[in-house]
Amino acid sequence: MSFPWLDSNLTGSPRGAAHRLAQATRDLHDRAALFARLGVPAAEATRRLQARVAWDFDPSSRHGGPHLRPAGLSDAAIAQLVGETYARHAPR
Repeated sequence: MSFPWLDSNLTGSPRGAAHRLAQATRDLHDRAALFARLGVPAAEATRRLQARVAWDFDPSSRHGGPHLRPAGLSDAAIAQLVGETYARHAPR
């Protein structure tokens, strides 16, 4: 009897990478919304979320592998996400 979950898949899949990026983006959006509701300034929220992502992908790898930071989680992408989230959660 074979157990497919016991077979290692070191190559991953494009679908899996896209799913992980979408999940990480949702998590950043949720955290940015929480910071907005708590009254944390957007610049501070951006700095903290960028530091969190940098920690998750430390040490960075130039040759690929599990620690390669996706372009969708760059510092600029995080700053844009925080800006959009704060615009939606601005006090009225």
